[in-house]
Amino acid sequence: MLAVDGLVKRRGGRDVLRGVQFAVEAGEIVGLLGANGTGKSTIVSIIAELLPADAGSVMLGAGLPTRTRRTALGVATQEIALYPTLTCEENIRFFARLHGLHGARLRTRVARVIEAMGLGTYRQTRVEALSGGWQRRLHLAVALVHEPAVLLLDEPTVGLDVEARGLVWGQIRSLSAQGSAVLLTTHLIEEAEALCDRVMILAQGRVAAQGTVEQLRQLVPAVQLAAVVCDDDDGLRRHAEALGIAVRDYADRSTLLLREHTSIDALAGQFREVGLQSVTLAPVSLLAVYLEVCNRGPT
Repeated sequence: MLAVDGLVKRRGGRDVLRGVQFAVEAGEIVGLLGANGTGKSTIVSIIAELLPADAGSVMLGAGLPTRTRRTALGVATQEIALYPTLTCEENIRFFARLHGLHGARLRTRVARVIEAMGLGTYRQTRVEALSGGWQRRLHLAVALVHEPAVLLLDEPTVGLDVEARGLVWGQIRSLSAQGSAVLLTTHLIEEAEALCDRVMILAQGRVAAQGTVEQLRQLVPAVQLAAVVCDDDDGLRRHAEALGIAVRDYADRSTLLLREHTSIDALAGQFREVGLQSVTLAPVSLLAVYLEVCNRGPT
């Protein structure tokens, strides 16, 4: 449904994107995970034809003409793009018409997206009177109203509370179930884990790794992680090395990469001499994968 091939973008003498390549199939939710400034928003802007690429191509559908492509595409950028003096309902109706909705379908879709995003109380309220969080809900409603074949979401839940985030996630899942291809950028690990069928990790302008969360976990040489606090970090590393156990700094915690499942008591016995203060055992997380990939860089 969406194919990106060899995207290159240069800005200020720096390569922001260096041959980015991926595809998103119909009914699939794919997350693009990366730190701020890694080029996530640039990719969305190029796909949405808001920014030209220096090289590479974007294919939407089976070579759809430009007019049909724009109707098939839904885009929610990081920057909220609404008419401040229009009401919520007027904004949704306006953008729905731009996407070709009219008549009964227009009325039905406007009503449904207002309900789905919890905007009923504010449907006749001007945008300029809404808080940032409610403007974000409306901004997403505008992108969803025409049930696009391809949906691009750039940090869709920034600034939203837990309730609003749940509504957004529900709408994304619903569109995916109907066959839409969804590409979302995020820096929230839990969002990628909760929503995405596949995750791509962007580092140094390239897709450094991609796959299902389970496939990505295989990039960390461990079956279990042990985050530890001890009296002697250098001693911990030396002792771990002697035992053949790798150590990483994940989120400012010394973390042991265990190749076999173990217990806290067994681990405390193995590392008694370094003065363990606390041990937390956990499965390999997407955060660990992200840090592992970003530290090694693209392959």
